[in-house]
Amino acid sequence: MEDSSRTKFVRVWSQLQVDDVKKHMLYVDDLYGTCGNCKRLGLNYLKDKSCPECKTIFKYMATNSKNPADVAKLLTRIEKENIQLTMIDRDDFERSNASDAAKNLFKKL
Repeated sequence: MEDSSRTKFVRVWSQLQVDDVKKHMLYVDDLYGTCGNCKRLGLNYLKDKSCPECKTIFKYMATNSKNPADVAKLLTRIEKENIQLTMIDRDDFERSNASDAAKNLFKKL
């Protein structure tokens, strides 16, 4: 039997399609969030599995919070409620997104 007191949240690096992540992202601050696809505000990450506006199914979640306790609280909630969202580090994601945008800008010149 596995000792559940030893389970912890650990950051894992994985290659993802940035455009796919952006389309299926739910940006969360505290309880309410914003759809990464259509920018709909006021979504509840505990209840909204998809965007009521554009019908996008949420697969990923990111937060502006830099406080590890706040991030742990969000992760604990999604685990406790059995919500199928993968937490993405927002800074990493935004750097990847900005890098792709810069590459595309120079292709047009």
